[in-house]
Amino acid sequence: MSVAITKFDELLKFLTDTRVPHRIDPDRQLIEVPGEGPPLPGNLYIKWEKHVPFLQLIHFMIEDVPAEREHELERAIVRLDNILEVGGFGFEYERRRLYCRLSVPVYRPEGITPTTLDRLCRGIVENARSYVDVFAQVVTGTPGDQVVAIAQEIMARRNADVTKRSPAPTE
Repeated sequence: MSVAITKFDELLKFLTDTRVPHRIDPDRQLIEVPGEGPPLPGNLYIKWEKHVPFLQLIHFMIEDVPAEREHELERAIVRLDNILEVGGFGFEYERRRLYCRLSVPVYRPEGITPTTLDRLCRGIVENARSYVDVFAQVVTGTPGDQVVAIAQEIMARRNADVTKRSPAPTE
């Protein structure tokens, strides 16, 4: 295996060689990697674009969003994406599901290293996991324009929980 991945076939070989479980849709150049379970539904999708030098990493966050919550979810996505360093949230209208996506350039001859790919995959899953509870509140009735306050509250609570579980520093 070369140092960098520059083609879809090389990505498949890398996943096979490293024994990463996956399913392949070769026509769409789409790879599905099993997820770790709740709170996220489904799996991580890695899509190697055919006509542009980009790799898409996609993790679905909430399935079956009610039609009547669509507008509020749109508002929430735009507001939260606007303040985050790395947002990437979107909504697939046909299947009514919220997702987190990152598009990564993969230029030849540089390609993408396996280490970078691994970090990006872990990052997109973590980003989706971090904000799924925030968006779930909007999907279940909270106005979309309150998403920033919801996110701040949930993150503060998580940070407090981590602080409680961490041992006090010793001198």
